[in-house]
Amino acid sequence: MSKDNHKETLHSERRAFIPLVSYFIAPALKKATGKWVDFGAVEDLSPGSIEMLTYEFMVKDGWLVLPQRGFVWAKSNTDHNIKVFSSTCTHLACNVIWQEETNHFLCPCHSGRFDSNGKPVAGPPTKPLATLEHKIEEDNLLVYLTF
Repeated sequence: MSKDNHKETLHSERRAFIPLVSYFIAPALKKATGKWVDFGAVEDLSPGSIEMLTYEFMVKDGWLVLPQRGFVWAKSNTDHNIKVFSSTCTHLACNVIWQEETNHFLCPCHSGRFDSNGKPVAGPPTKPLATLEHKIEEDNLLVYLTF
């Protein structure tokens, strides 16, 4: 093989390698997208309680359109201040469950516990539950979810 052919072959291999690498790396660099999800009338929330609000919407992922399902926790105070928590534990991303009898969020994966304000009180989690951006429009609770 001549020197020129060898250089051309190496150059060609590099050109083929770059798209291949970008194919695998690009999704990791992609910023998360989000949307406002309507959870219905604020008046349906019981003052002084923490309630599970579920959602489902369709997301286009490449060629596929897939359902995105999940839930959040809404805390409504007696003065109608609302705080919305992610359902995802900050330790290993398991879903937390509200236990009214203990007044704690419980992560069943490693017995993590969070108080009613989302602060860790027991187990491995060291960070509080994420508080989600929300707003009230036309008396409905809208929460900004990223995916």
